[in-house]
This record gives sequence, C-alpha cells and structure tokens, in this order.
Amino acid sequence: MTKSGQSAIKTSYIKIIIFFIIIPALFDVASAAKGVPVIKIGGRDYIPLYSIIEEFNIENSFDVTFQKGRLYYKSHYVVYKTGYSLLVVDNRIVRLDNPVIRWRGGIYIPVEGAVIIIDSFFSGMNAQISASRLIIDKKIPFRPDKPVPGDEKLPSASEKDRIGFIIVDPGHGGKDPGAIGKGGLQEKGLTLQISKRVERMLKSRLKDIKIKATRNSDVFIELAERTDIANRELKKGINGLFVSIHVNASISSKISGFETYFLSQNPTNEEARKTAALENNVIILERGKDAKKKYDDVDLIEALMMTTQIQRESALLAESIQKSLEKNIKGFRSRGVQRADFFVLRGALMPAVLVEVGFITNSREASFLKRADHQEKIVKGICDGIIDFINEYNKTIIKK
Repeated sequence: MTKSGQSAIKTSYIKIIIFFIIIPALFDVASAAKGVPVIKIGGRDYIPLYSIIEEFNIENSFDVTFQKGRLYYKSHYVVYKTGYSLLVVDNRIVRLDNPVIRWRGGIYIPVEGAVIIIDSFFSGMNAQISASRLIIDKKIPFRPDKPVPGDEKLPSASEKDRIGFIIVDPGHGGKDPGAIGKGGLQEKGLTLQISKRVERMLKSRLKDIKIKATRNSDVFIELAERTDIANRELKKGINGLFVSIHVNASISSKISGFETYFLSQNPTNEEARKTAALENNVIILERGKDAKKKYDDVDLIEALMMTTQIQRESALLAESIQKSLEKNIKGFRSRGVQRADFFVLRGALMPAVLVEVGFITNSREASFLKRADHQEKIVKGICDGIIDFINEYNKTIIKK
C-alpha cells in the first residue's frame, strides 16, 4: 500500500474516532440543554415526577390507595404524599411553598422540590430554570455518594419555622364512642366539649396563629386522617402543633389522674402500652381491608414518624402541657409525661401530643369531667402549656 493510501486510511480512522467522541458529547450537551419541562398548573410551576425518574434512572414506588410515594437512589430516599407541601429527604423534613399534586394521571412536584431531590441525590449536579425548563448541568462530575451537607445534623435554629397553626383533635366520635363510664357517659362527648373550649381559648389568646379542629361535631374520623388534616397545613416557613384530647379508662375504678403522651415505639411502662392499645382499637371500625396497613407501613413510619427533631419537640410540648395541667388541677393526681405508640400520632410531621385528661372509669373523676368549672381548669392547663411551649420555641428561632 502506498504512503498516500495509508495516510488516507489513518485520516478516516481519526474521523471515525472523532465522530464517536464528539457526536455523543454534543448529544449529551443538547440533552442537558433540553432539560426537564416546567409545567404551569394553577399558575404555579411544576415538574412531572416521571421526567425526573426517567432522566436519572431513579427507583420509585407509589401507593395509589394512600397517595404516597418513595424515590430511592443508592443510600438516599425521598418520601412524598399528594396534597402535602413537604418532602421527607433522608430523614429531614423539607417544607415547600406548594403541594405535590396529582394532575391528569401523573404526579407533579413543585420546581423547588425537584431541585431539592436532584441536590440531595446527586450533590455534584447543578439545576436551574431557563426558558420554562429545569436545566441540569451534566458537565459537573457526578458525586452521588458524597454526603449532602447537614444530612446527619438536626436542623439549626435558623432552619426552624415559626408555629403558624395548631390542630386540636377531639378523640373518637360518631360510631366510635371511645371509653364508656358509669351511666353510659361516653368519651367522645367529653373530648368534643373540652376541645371546643380549647379551640375558643386559643383563638382568643393567639390572634396570629390559625386554630383548627379535626372535628366540630359527633362524626367519625379515621386516625390517619386526623394527622393528615394537620400535615396539609405545613408549608415553607410554617410549622404547627397537633394536640389530641382523650379521656382514659381502666379496669380498676380506683385509678384516676391526668397524663400527657408523646409518640414512641418504646412505651414508658405496661400501663402506657395498654393505654395506647385501648386508643388504637378504633382501627377495627375503619373501612377496607387495608385499614391497618396505614399504621403498619414500616417505610412510611420510618420516614415520617420518628425524626429526632420531631420527637424531641413533642416531648417538650408534652412536658409543658403536663406542667401547666398540674398547676391548674389540684383535686387529682398528675401521672406525668409518658411515651407510647399511638397510631393517631404516627403520621404527624410536627410536634404532637395526646392528652388524657382523666379517667372516665373513676366515678368521682368522671363526675368532675362533666362539670364546666373542671373542664375550664383542664382547658386553661392545656392552653397555658401550649403557649408556654410556643414562647420557648420562638426563642430558638433566629429572626432573619
């Protein structure tokens, strides 16, 4: 072969190599420039979740019944639920301006949520909005295993959001009477009376905070729906409190007193475990074969229930309420702050407590629980405790 022929073949090889190197690179740049579409829904910017999943080959699951989903990438995960203005990202709660929504058969994430997912899963990538698209800069090297700063820390004071709402939850209702005392006295009626008084007092004393009850009449509400009502109020810059009010019962008519619980899978003692079991029995009245699945869903419980920050703040709220009840109620014993696994508290993404205001099975205490003056002492105790907690909580927030 002549030198000119060899030169021509060599040139052809070089061109082929350049083609296979340059063309894919150009295609990759074009793909990156193309980005993920931003969709306007109700005047707000959203990203189709499916586009993110496809773009980055993210594992995912979605429970149609409970409208919640989970994304996985290596050691990272995100949990979301339609209607919630928040994501749980690697055991951190991240609040958003707008909720995750179901629209035209798909799941849509607010743009800021999509950016958070990308930043958390792939710490080396750059995401920005340009020409109605979410552009992902793929030129920055992937570092998917690099820890996201702050993943292992509790939120700092500057990251804490103000208390903007309080959900008052009267236990039981409708077809669920709760505990029943002598003469047919029902827990559901007492909890509604006391909760309405709590709601009124809080509204009169906390003008800049939204006060809302899970029920205002004798209706049945499933346990998971109660915290769902609360969680839907969460958004960027706004935190809340969930206070569930109940009346206790015992096989011994001699036992009396009041106590405040926060959520834990490790009950304080056997009595605390039994109290939780008694309150949790309401699930037998909930509809559908999947009713218990709402509370046995390990993935959801791990992601939503037990972040250290929520548990710590719930314990502080319980202590504040119990201390205030002790100041206001003198005729009955304080049974202290307790831990137990109450289903009604499991899904709360905010400080949450359950107050047992007395024993309906103790004839003397039951007679007091029906009295307006005693109810007023209970109400003042609960409200004073809530307000004391908020005042202390606000001291930990750095004003920006």
